[in-house]
Amino acid sequence: MTLKTFFLRITLVLLLLSLCTPLYAWAVTDRDRADRAAQSACSYLLAKEKKDGPLMSWSYISLALAGEDLSKTMAEQAAREQEDLAFESGETNDYATLIFLLLATGGDPRNCRGHDLLEEIEDSQQPGGKYPDNVKQGGERLVNAHIWAVLALETACADASPEAEDKALQWLVSNQHTDGSFNWDAKSKDPDVDSTGMALMALGALGEDANSFAVKKAAAYLQNVQKESGGFESWGEENLESCGLAVNGLLSVGMDPLCPHWHKNNGDILDAILGYQLPDGGFSHTSGGRADEMATAQSVLALESIVHGSPFYAFMRNAFAKNDDAEERPEREVRFTVGRAGYSVRTGDNTRNETADAAPFVSGGRTYVPVRYLAAGIGVAAGDIVWDPGRNTVALSFEDTRVEMTVGDKRAAVNGETRLLDTPPLLKDGRVFLPARFVAEAFGYSVDWNASSQEVIIFK
Repeated sequence: MTLKTFFLRITLVLLLLSLCTPLYAWAVTDRDRADRAAQSACSYLLAKEKKDGPLMSWSYISLALAGEDLSKTMAEQAAREQEDLAFESGETNDYATLIFLLLATGGDPRNCRGHDLLEEIEDSQQPGGKYPDNVKQGGERLVNAHIWAVLALETACADASPEAEDKALQWLVSNQHTDGSFNWDAKSKDPDVDSTGMALMALGALGEDANSFAVKKAAAYLQNVQKESGGFESWGEENLESCGLAVNGLLSVGMDPLCPHWHKNNGDILDAILGYQLPDGGFSHTSGGRADEMATAQSVLALESIVHGSPFYAFMRNAFAKNDDAEERPEREVRFTVGRAGYSVRTGDNTRNETADAAPFVSGGRTYVPVRYLAAGIGVAAGDIVWDPGRNTVALSFEDTRVEMTVGDKRAAVNGETRLLDTPPLLKDGRVFLPARFVAEAFGYSVDWNASSQEVIIFK
């Protein structure tokens, strides 16, 4: 080899390395992966509709959650067909699906062909607390019917009484097995991953969290049966839907399904879910299978829940449901819109619109808001915002809480206690942008995301 050839090869190698470096410098986050997979799945569903006609109800529910415009689809036809099915069968599960679909398509569950679906479900609750198998005929066997009634009522902002909710909770807990699992059949003692994931969703909707004994038992069961792939099996085989239900169940009770606690030797739950996606964007029910519409719809529910960090029904409630009960309104609500320099603050019945010179943006599945306006929106005084340009640190103080963060660093401090972020503060165009959810929650606020309006909603 001549000296000239040697240096030519070295130069080529260095050039290739320089081209590859950005791939490592800009690592794709879990939320990026989930978002891309969800969008690809939605493309599959829309292409399937164009080819084969109306999709299943849950396909349209999933598309709405992903921000797709259902007015350009056959969702209205699917809603009419779901109405026919629900009113003919009376099955509680059919009623619940109809409620979700009406919310997704802009319908009103309280006035559907003269039916108040929420009232009919509420009135059907059995003396022992169970929502029946059939709204018209009763029935005490189907645990999943009880679960989906709870979720539908929660999603549609029904005004169930505390007594009714407590009875519903007690009935559900009474059907938990000693190993922490649940089964769709109240007469069966066989453990079932799918039913356990669904039960966790209902437990969360009924106010239980990670400190609940029933929740701890259910989560322990799921961890014990989780596969080395990171996924789960039900009915004797690993499958996509079991993973999705586990994701939504854990998120419902405040657990992070992607934390190290749920990482196995061959990956985590997200890795397992993505393993079912095919080149056309669709998802198969089991590994090596063909694209399946129901599996694809369920994948979107799970993936969108990962993107937004909340169970699909909670995200759906805040994005689509209407709650006219003024007493239920948050005492303070701040709304930022992605790409718009300005925000609104509502306290009580008074709303004021504030100007801003920087707009929120989304990166890695997280919404970033300029520190000055995020702080002002939740009530932090200007003098309690301290920026140290030399150290690239920002400190916010409000009431009895102090939050300290450093640009580019995933470590933060809340009252001196170190917390780990999944995404750090950023410096953009001379402005410091903070991850809205972490900061707001540190000060005791809750955060929701409205996909249709691209709004981040901070409320207390």
